[in-house]
Amino acid sequence: MTEPKSGSEYAVSVADASYQWYRAASIRARRLYRGSELAVIVISALIPLSAVVIVNNVAILALLGSIVVVITGLRSVFHWHENYLRFSRAREAVEAERRKYRIGVEPYSTVAERDMNLVQAVTRIEQEEMGNWLQLAESPVTKTGSVSP
Repeated sequence: MTEPKSGSEYAVSVADASYQWYRAASIRARRLYRGSELAVIVISALIPLSAVVIVNNVAILALLGSIVVVITGLRSVFHWHENYLRFSRAREAVEAERRKYRIGVEPYSTVAERDMNLVQAVTRIEQEEMGNWLQLAESPVTKTGSVSP
C-alpha cells in the first residue's frame, strides 16, 4: 500500500500533471493544425497542376478536390488551431503558478496555505480552459464551416 502524499507533494503533482497534459495536448494540436494547413495548400496547388499534366482525367481533379474538402471539414470539427492556442495558454498559466509556488511569492508565501492555493489555482485554470472548450463546442457552425460569433 502506498502512503498518501503530503500536501506539498500532492499540490506539486497536480500542477505538474496539469502542465504535462497541456504541454502534450498543445504539441499534438499544433502538429495537427500545421499538418492540415500544409496538406490543404499542397493538395490545392496540385489541382490546377493536375489539370495541365493529366489532361482529360477529371477523376484525379475530383479526388484532389474531395481531399481538400475533407481536410477542411476535419479542421472545423476538431478545432486544432483553437485547441493549440487554448492548451498553450493554459500550459503557460499553470507554469506561471508553478514558478510562483517554487519561489514562494504571493499567493504562495504563507506556508500554511501555499499548497491549497496552488491546487486551487491549477483547478481554476483547468475550469476556465474547459469553459472555453464548451463555448467552442457549443458554437453554431455556419455553412462555410467557420464558427459564428
